[in-house]
Amino acid sequence: MARIVAHLIVGARPEPFLGALLESLSSVAERLLVNDNSGLGERSPHAPALGASLFAREGRLRVAHTAFEDFASARNVCFALDADADERTWIAFVDADEVHGERFARIAAHLDRLPREIAYVDGYTWHFFQTFDWYASIERRMSLFRWTPQAHWEGKVHEQLLGVPGRRLALPYVYGHYGHVVPFQWAARKGIQYSTLGAPGTPLDEQTALLADLTGDYGAVDRFFADWWARLMPFHGTHPFAARPIIAAIKRERAEHFRNVEEIIRRRQGPLLRLRNAMHALNYAQRWRLRSLNALPYGFPL
Repeated sequence: MARIVAHLIVGARPEPFLGALLESLSSVAERLLVNDNSGLGERSPHAPALGASLFAREGRLRVAHTAFEDFASARNVCFALDADADERTWIAFVDADEVHGERFARIAAHLDRLPREIAYVDGYTWHFFQTFDWYASIERRMSLFRWTPQAHWEGKVHEQLLGVPGRRLALPYVYGHYGHVVPFQWAARKGIQYSTLGAPGTPLDEQTALLADLTGDYGAVDRFFADWWARLMPFHGTHPFAARPIIAAIKRERAEHFRNVEEIIRRRQGPLLRLRNAMHALNYAQRWRLRSLNALPYGFPL
């Protein structure tokens, strides 16, 4: 029988979806292995969510506290936390700003049906941007991979997994990524962090972003995200069950923000752009739905 563990890294910034992520994983993963890079030890801002999780209450949580060097080094710590890893082990690759849907548990329950040459199971994620009602794209995402003794990450940012030979299986499964539905200041800070690691940052400076967050005047930040506003598509699906309470709370707390974003999108998108985006939405939907053909030979639920 497959043994599933989840690897997660968290830093110093707030992670409003962490509790929802943990809830969505609790019936899937045998263990949650976390590397907390916040630098605050037991005073980490993530300690309450981790401690309240079913993983903690049932003794299925292991947390390391390390100093952040780069993303590959941070992820590699998670491998060291699992002394029981063996050839039966699959790793759920997760980030704190995404939430799995109910189908993930059904997919995990069928992993034993896969031949050894399949080493990766991919799903797809909706990428929401500054609102929960519009999304920028649906992207293929590595959701699960087999453990091997040689498995490790390389790369300071946009890290790559190495040492896991095998084929990929993409399934018709979509879940939510909410890392871009954050205050503008958070987005600016993330861009600064990425630029220090050698990746392209963002031209949006933190002071301008903070001023927009505080005043509700988005004129100064509007132009920085012009390409995002232009390609957003209306979301007609349903958010993962575990994410719905925090989404409702954020919508209440930041109601003015979401009204401003709706106004910007409608101003930026004329009839031709909306038609183009509608075609893009159809293409995205077709891309992941056709993966049903991949699932059939292995009896995965559709």
